[in-house]
Amino acid sequence: MKRRILHVMAAMTVVLAGSAVVAAPASASDAPGSICTLTENTWLRSSPHGSVLRTLTAGRGFRYHWHGWAEDDDVWIYGHGAEYPDIDGWVPRRNTTC
Repeated sequence: MKRRILHVMAAMTVVLAGSAVVAAPASASDAPGSICTLTENTWLRSSPHGSVLRTLTAGRGFRYHWHGWAEDDDVWIYGHGAEYPDIDGWVPRRNTTC
């Protein structure tokens, strides 16, 4: 009987832990801006076409701070990724769902 209770408790722990991970939204910090999702692995850059600061992972959140740069079809947005909420930078708009 004790063994069965132990198995049930272990299964419940796994289920609850899995539910917590699935329920967590992909988002960055609570700084002003709108939440986008990265559609592919993307470099966070110091400026449009600038040096690479970090690599952000596809499917994660990106907080867009409502600053952008555009020239013809080359559009960049400013903000930070969920993985590095303390580092702001630029990503190509085409790599997001904003």
